[in-house]
Amino acid sequence: MKKTNYARRFSGMVIATFLVLSISGCSGILVPLPYRSLAPFEGKVIDTATKEPIEGAVVLGVYYFTTYTIVAGSNSYVEDGQETVTDENGEFELPRTRRWFVRRRGYPDGKLVIFKPGYGVFPRHEKSVAVGFNKGWPPPGKYVVYELPKLHTTDEREKNLPNSYSEIPIDYKKIYIRLINLERTTLGAETLFSEPNEEQ
Repeated sequence: MKKTNYARRFSGMVIATFLVLSISGCSGILVPLPYRSLAPFEGKVIDTATKEPIEGAVVLGVYYFTTYTIVAGSNSYVEDGQETVTDENGEFELPRTRRWFVRRRGYPDGKLVIFKPGYGVFPRHEKSVAVGFNKGWPPPGKYVVYELPKLHTTDEREKNLPNSYSEIPIDYKKIYIRLINLERTTLGAETLFSEPNEEQ
């Protein structure tokens, strides 16, 4: 009788494990827990020339998964995002965040986009810098100082407008979209992106 109970328990565990791995495998990532983990970032944003802190810059964390195939090589896909703004000292923090019961689970790579109207957008502007680090992929969990150059002409500002990252849900980039629209309005251009309602 005991052997039968043990056999049933073992069989149940094997089946449960198989189901979890199978469901996880549908997303291409074998992760048994049903969440996506977004890496944390922190640091300070300053003016390239004056080294003074830049208050009110939006910091958007953009999170990518990369898949590999024999035919096409590697492809990266934007899957998520989170944002914050710099304080009066130019400092910011994006906490480690979990998204539960999402289609693609795991630990995506994260990069930052930093934008404030009138300044070169990080990392696209050639004079923007992540001091001491690769500016394309700043390290998560480390305090990094970011330098943004002040732009002085309308032409510079028009060429500087950042990507909207349409793959990221609007709730995770509200401030980012508002600042892009603010800059476009200042430059006399129409807004391209719908802003979320304050009540959302």
